[in-house]
Parts: sequence; structure tokens; C-alpha cells
Amino acid sequence: MGQVKKLLGNQRGNMTVFVLTIFFFLSLVMFTLLFNMSNIFVDKEVAANSAQQASMAAVQIIYEEAEEAIREYDRSIAGMLNPDFIMGEVDREKMRLRSAHPDWSESEVRYHAIDNVLLSHVPANGSLYGFLYQGLASAQDEIPEVVGEILQANGATRSGSVVTMFDSDMRIEVETSVRYQSETVGLAFLNTDTEQVKQTAKSRRIAFAEVMGWGGKRITL
Repeated sequence: MGQVKKLLGNQRGNMTVFVLTIFFFLSLVMFTLLFNMSNIFVDKEVAANSAQQASMAAVQIIYEEAEEAIREYDRSIAGMLNPDFIMGEVDREKMRLRSAHPDWSESEVRYHAIDNVLLSHVPANGSLYGFLYQGLASAQDEIPEVVGEILQANGATRSGSVVTMFDSDMRIEVETSVRYQSETVGLAFLNTDTEQVKQTAKSRRIAFAEVMGWGGKRITL
């Protein structure tokens, strides 16, 4: 009788160890799967934030070049013949917009003012159009390096990322990715996957680009 009890006790002990081992194994598998899923979401967020920051930087470059083009036009012979300088109109439009929209940021006031003035002047002013066209060409040359540095600094993949200047809605579109690699945590039966997690971000609408005929230019970094 004693030997029977001892045998049953050993069997119960072995069963307990077996159940705990299975439980630990399943818990490890679940942890690994959840860990990899969370990493995918993190990488998507990194790629999205990187693309958004890059698109905002590209917009800043475009409006800086637009302002410089306006100044160059105002300093030109064509501009001197016009007593009402374009930059003066931009400044007055800024004042109007600040008053009308006190909640807008300084950059939004500036961007909208440039858009409004250029939309009303460019269609009938070939000389101004020429200066702006050169400004956009300069922006296109400058944007790849700036965007690439931002993507790289934020952990996104620089090589192969694409900047579209502009999409059908006159926005800057940045498509980038983050390299994802799954973890196996020592579980040999799980595959190690490596892929590029892609995300795309779009900038604010650059309204004056409508009258420039400048759209759909894809820049691959």
C-alpha cells in the first residue's frame, strides 16, 4: 500500500511539473508574439512621425524659397516698375490674417498670406511666375538632403524613401519606412522575419502651387 501511495505521489508530482512546463512554454510563446506585435506598432509610429516631420520641413523650405523669389522679383526691373511691391502685399495680408485668426500660429499666418497673394498675382504676371519657378527648382534641390537627415535622425530608413512634390491636392508627400526584425527569444520554431514597415505623411496644402504647374515630381532618396 505504501509503495502504491508513493507511486501515485510521484505521478502527481511529475504531472505538476509537466503542466507548469507547458504553462511556462505557452506563456513564453504568447509573450514573444505580443512583444513582436508591439514592436511593429512602435516602428509604424516611428516611421509616421519621421515622415510627418520631414514633410513639415519640406514645406518650410518651399515657403522660404517662395519668399526669396518674391524679394528677387521686387528687386528686379519688372518689380521696380510696379510701385506696389509683392512683399508689401504679403506683409499686409499677414496683418489681416493675424487679426482675423488670432489662434493661428505665426507659420500658418505666413503660409496663408503667401498663398493668397501669389494666387492673385501669378496668373497675370509671367515675370513673377519665372522667379517662383526658379524658387521651386531650388527647393526641389534642397529638400532631399534636409528630408534625408530628418528621417535618418529619427530612426527611419533614408535610402529608398520618396518625396512627392506635389500630390493631386498640392501637398508634400513623404513615404518612408523603418526596418523591423522579429524576436524569437530562443524559440527555434519561430521564424525571424525582417521587413520594412512603411508609412506615408502629407503636409499642409500649398495652395500657390496650383498656378505653378508643378506637380507629381517624385524624388527618391
